[in-house]
Amino acid sequence: MEGVKRTFSNRAAFTNARDLLLEGESVEIAVRGQSMLPFFQSGSKILLRPIAKEDFKVGRVVLAESAPGKFVVHRIHRLEDNRVVLLGDGNLVGTETMPREKVYGVVDCGRIHLLLAALWRMMRPLRRYPLAILRRISPK
Repeated sequence: MEGVKRTFSNRAAFTNARDLLLEGESVEIAVRGQSMLPFFQSGSKILLRPIAKEDFKVGRVVLAESAPGKFVVHRIHRLEDNRVVLLGDGNLVGTETMPREKVYGVVDCGRIHLLLAALWRMMRPLRRYPLAILRRISPK
């Protein structure tokens, strides 16, 4: 018998992912939207594993709950005491700040990815131009 394909709303899928991560499971999800361009296009699949203390580093991609039922997969932009500030790679402005305990999972990115992401973060004032092109050619 063929597997049944089911579609869930983002809220339901991320709530389920959060619960599984809290139970110690890893979760594969598909990225939606353009907030993580150029590193993750809409439809890209990422593998999240439960976050550990040592994963709280600038540049790491995490799943967090920025408000009740509102989840984001964004990069750690800054760490402040017991809070985490996130920013999507495809966003020029607009950060999310939440307590560390609202960060549930991390994507294990390779060294080259992390190096390129660090360069991308340094380009923040200039990246509006490549982002404009990427948004036009990337699936929504």
